[in-house]
Amino acid sequence: MRVTQFIFLMLTTVLATYWMNEAILAGEYLWAAIYGFFVIRNLRMSYRVSKVIQVLESLTKKQD
Repeated sequence: MRVTQFIFLMLTTVLATYWMNEAILAGEYLWAAIYGFFVIRNLRMSYRVSKVIQVLESLTKKQD
């Protein structure tokens, strides 16, 4: 994952979380569900990327 992709993913997750919280406090539960979907999707993507990075690091690690 490139740095620009990481920054974009981070910013969209932060904004979606903020807007989801604002929607919940305002009682707009449809919008909260939509923003919640984006938060879950972004967190799943981050989890998958971190798992791929761990596998690649373990494959390229020097065996003693």
